[in-house]
Amino acid sequence: MKSVKSYKITGAAALALTLVLTPLSGVLSGSAQAASAAVAQKESQKTSWNVELTNAPFKKNGVVFVPIKELSEYLDLHITVTPNKKYVYINSPFESVRIASGQSKAVNAKGTSIALGTTPIVKHGVTYVPTSLLAKSFGIPVKWNGKSKVSLQGSKQYASGAVGGMVFWLSREDGTLLTGQAGSVPKKAGKASIEHIDLLNIKPRKINPSSYVVDINNSYGEPHIHESHIRVLIYNGMIVNAGSTYYANFSGRNTKPNIDDYKGNVAIMNGSTLQLVHPTGKVVKTYNLEAITGVKDDFVVEAIEPEFLLVRPYKKATLFIVHPTAKQSILIYQNLQLDDEAKKLIEEYPPNEAGYVGDGLTYTGFKNQKLTFNWSHPLLDKNKTFTYKLPF
Repeated sequence: MKSVKSYKITGAAALALTLVLTPLSGVLSGSAQAASAAVAQKESQKTSWNVELTNAPFKKNGVVFVPIKELSEYLDLHITVTPNKKYVYINSPFESVRIASGQSKAVNAKGTSIALGTTPIVKHGVTYVPTSLLAKSFGIPVKWNGKSKVSLQGSKQYASGAVGGMVFWLSREDGTLLTGQAGSVPKKAGKASIEHIDLLNIKPRKINPSSYVVDINNSYGEPHIHESHIRVLIYNGMIVNAGSTYYANFSGRNTKPNIDDYKGNVAIMNGSTLQLVHPTGKVVKTYNLEAITGVKDDFVVEAIEPEFLLVRPYKKATLFIVHPTAKQSILIYQNLQLDDEAKKLIEEYPPNEAGYVGDGLTYTGFKNQKLTFNWSHPLLDKNKTFTYKLPF
């Protein structure tokens, strides 16, 4: 079973540290069914299972305490902490509850107090909460079976992430994206187009107080070699632009993420089309990389400078340098002093075979009209640094 490290704390600030969180950005997985109507609506999605915990629950004065951080790894919960570390928010897709060290009451998103009967306890550096916190606030019954085992009834239907106090939830069922400030019930921002949802991971980042980007990775298939990468731009709580790319990664190579932005505009790849998008959703610039490079594939954009772009098709994984305005591209490795053995391997090794790494080039910088690259290939056990003069 999963185990999660915790750290000893005291007081309200200590509670935040035990959960291994930074102010309003810490992550804590867990179950999230709201009491009342939200719970009733999601009841059909709940399942029951047994969990053996690394940090054993215990009973004190007739109250059962469970390690909230470790337990929440199995459930749809996400925890954030206020900057002053006074309060901890336990967020779910349907509720948000505020707790504080030394207080026996929680407060939900509507401002209603919820009696817990006792306060959280820190034991051997691990934060424990009464099971009534999960039952009353989120409708999640937890039964202690003795020693380190508990029985849970809940669900894990969402991937979650948080940044700057804003919490994001992505449905594993249909790609619905919810968002809201910690302490509030999240609202629907729209729906991300994701096929064959399986192993989901999301990473949000803040552009400005009104705009956020959520990067979504989804792997599926047996084994999970099919990779889709989705980038969603949210403005004023609603999805205003999005793009996705797909790659059947039979070779198992490590793929690079798209760059975040250029001159304040978000870089959004949709297949072979690159858009630079203003944080409000307005498209500023569009590049048709298939037309520019002659390669029919989905692409990754690895760098953008005023003088050039660096783009890489997924399948062949060979870097192109692209002129920013002239719709001109050059395949870089063909213009480097690679030996014949290296070039033959790049050109003839099957892209779907294990060990394929494309051209083996890693961009490291641009200075004085020259680009620098590191080159390596595991099948040749060779490494080299190249300098490449800007060709435009």
